[in-house]
Amino acid sequence: MATKTSKKRVVKNPKKSNADHKKGVWPGIKRDFGKLNQQRRNFLQRRPHRSFRLTKRRDYQRDLKIPGYWSLTSEACRLVWRNKKTFLALIIVMSILTFALASVMSQDTYQQLKDVMNQAESNGFGGIYTTISLFSGVAVSYISGSGTAGGNVQQAAGIFLGLLTWLSSVWLTRAILIGKKPKMRDGLYSSGSPIIALIIVIGVFLIQMVPAAVAVIIYSALNASGVLNQTPILMAAGGAAILIVAMSVYWATSTVFAMIIITLPGMYPFHALRLSGDIVTGRRLRILLRFAWAVILSVLLWAVVLIPVILLDGALKGWISGIDWLPIVPTTGLILLYVTIVMISVYVYLFYRKVVESDTKKTKN
Repeated sequence: MATKTSKKRVVKNPKKSNADHKKGVWPGIKRDFGKLNQQRRNFLQRRPHRSFRLTKRRDYQRDLKIPGYWSLTSEACRLVWRNKKTFLALIIVMSILTFALASVMSQDTYQQLKDVMNQAESNGFGGIYTTISLFSGVAVSYISGSGTAGGNVQQAAGIFLGLLTWLSSVWLTRAILIGKKPKMRDGLYSSGSPIIALIIVIGVFLIQMVPAAVAVIIYSALNASGVLNQTPILMAAGGAAILIVAMSVYWATSTVFAMIIITLPGMYPFHALRLSGDIVTGRRLRILLRFAWAVILSVLLWAVVLIPVILLDGALKGWISGIDWLPIVPTTGLILLYVTIVMISVYVYLFYRKVVESDTKKTKN
């Protein structure tokens, strides 16, 4: 005879359930705080500097055993020269794309700038100073994009092409150094994946340069209002502006290396910024001087090439009538812009590799 089994209804004790819940939640919270505390200790171990506290020399001194200024520069130039067809093709393609899709300095803008300089020369401003001022105006126009023709869409396209040139140059340099023989199209097709991450890194760089921009704007406003007519005020304001600009540049030094690290596969922007910060810690000033060296050489390159072109442009258009529309100087400036991007990207990548290799050798020893 089958018997029915009665099912007992189990009533959970609410107090016991809450206690178990607390026992389950507390270890998780404790574990999370433990991870945060471990990350903080790791960060303090990697970064010996403390705010408002004098750091001992033994804690922050780090070696930087890399080639000298001229040696590293010549190595970058030799690499570009040995692969001149590849890099020259990249420069030509990007220049053509910029003419077609983006905005460049128009001949009308250059002519207006030239007329202003000629007017200043007629008022007693020296001829050589006029040429240097015209060169400075063209260079600043291309670097800042302030004098280019076109709207926001064209300027955005120009920025995109500049970033793509940087990524392609780094990709090609990395492929060449590991023994491959890449073509220009390989770098152009394969290097664009981290462009959004690169935009984020550059956004961080621009944020770091905000104090410098604010300092320059305030100094210019004070100078225009006549507040700086007195020498003590001028010296104090100038010293403060220089100090703030130097601090911003000093702060943004690691971000330049992050623009190289971000090209590694699977790299996230803030992870790249963290790694670059660890690399420059304890030797930021020496690395900053290397970057300043690259900037100085770029300015010299622009001066050596562009100033003769400006003089030649003025002579040709004075001898031959009807060619005032010919954009000789704007075209030269555009090509120089992409040459500068390629050269600096190769130089910074080689510099980054030397620093990493120096740290690796020190760790093995």
